Amino acid sequence: MLQALENAGRRWRVAFESNSLVGVLAAIRAGLGVAALMPANLEPAMVCHDTNTLPALPDIEFGLARHPRTDGDLLVDAVEIALRRMI
Repeated sequence: MLQALENAGRRWRVAFESNSLVGVLAAIRAGLGVAALMPANLEPAMVCHDTNTLPALPDIEFGLARHPRTDGDLLVDAVEIALRRMI
């Protein structure tokens, strides 16, 4: 995201950092800035209504690795299914 802003000649600054999705969503709701989120995490008020305002973001790779001992673990299976549906 930052490289896309740089490439577009857009000024930016970090206003908030969090390793929690809940924290990032709260910051966006409070109007502290913008974030690159997966569509499943967007709320209706968070959609960019003017697609020309921000530069397009590049595609990303998303990897999922499981430990062999988790085969058949219902919770891990459910998390994997949920993540695969999001992408």
